[in-house]
Order: sequence, then structure tokens, then C-alpha cells
Amino acid sequence: MAVKDVYLLAMHEPYRVPEHPVPINATIVHATTLLHPSVPQPDGGRMYRCLTEFPLREPGCLVPLSTLTFELDGGRLWPVVANWERVVDAVVHIARHKGCDAMPMGLPEAMAALLAQGPTSTLTLHYPDGRQVQVGWQERERHIDELMTHIRGYVAQGGPFWPGDNLVAPPAQPPKMPYQPFSG
Repeated sequence: MAVKDVYLLAMHEPYRVPEHPVPINATIVHATTLLHPSVPQPDGGRMYRCLTEFPLREPGCLVPLSTLTFELDGGRLWPVVANWERVVDAVVHIARHKGCDAMPMGLPEAMAALLAQGPTSTLTLHYPDGRQVQVGWQERERHIDELMTHIRGYVAQGGPFWPGDNLVAPPAQPPKMPYQPFSG
């Protein structure tokens, strides 16, 4: 059973566009965008299933790609599921060319670094004055909550995210996606 209204946060190589003052290094799309015909299939469909079928996923949640990697045994199961790099490249291309609704974002460096890591990671931030601060899952969750506030605002003003046209059905195989959260 697929959970409704799951969003994917994909971190990617920064690019510049005139309408944004900072480089875009992250894109948020509705999970159904992974079923877009321009996304490599069945890889996009299997990633969609991972996003929407993972146990304990809740409607309306934002899932960073790094969380998906964590859920797939720290990335060891990616070869069974999808070539995530090709899928993310396709999704970013679709978003940049207005083939779906998306939230392109220029995240601050520390926020981007934390969201690019799995949910159990910690990072040490080094400041010019010599201070060092460790950040981890609590800060990561705060950043995800902040991004969810932006998503909710977007939806409240313009309706649900449009995933694109002529979407394909997710693949039926395998019957169950291979989840195994990373344990160390």
C-alpha cells in the first residue's frame, strides 16, 4: 500500500539560474515524479516504491535521498533497486525544464551537508573563530521540518505538486522492496 504525498529531497551538483541569488543544490519533488516517462524505468518506479512503501512512512513526509540510502543498508542495496544517480539527474532535468512541480533550493552549506548524510550521522562544523560544533539527527530533523513548512505553504497556495504527465505504473516486481536499515 503506497503512502500518499511523499516528497523526495534530492541533493545534487549545484547549478545557477538567473532567478535565484544562490546556486541550486537541492530539489524537492513529489514522489510520483519518479514515475515520469523521462525518468529511467523501472529504476524510478522502484525508488517510488521505496519512498512510499517503507514501513512507518507517513503521509505528507519529506524523505531525503540520504534517508533512502540508509534504509537500503547504507546504499548496499542500491544495485538491486535503482541507479539513483541517473534517476536524480533525470528528475532535476525535468524540474529545471518545468516538466513537473518542484522546489529548487539553494541550501546553506551546513544544512546541505547534514541532509546529505543519513539519519544517524553526526557532523562537526568548524567555524572561522576556531569553534567546533557537533550536529546530528536533531538538527537534521529540524531542517526537514523547516523544509516541510515550505512544502505545506506551496501546497496551501497552489494545490498539490504536479508530478508531470503520462506517468507510468510502478513495477510490480519485486513483490516487496528490499529494506534493511543500516546498522553499522
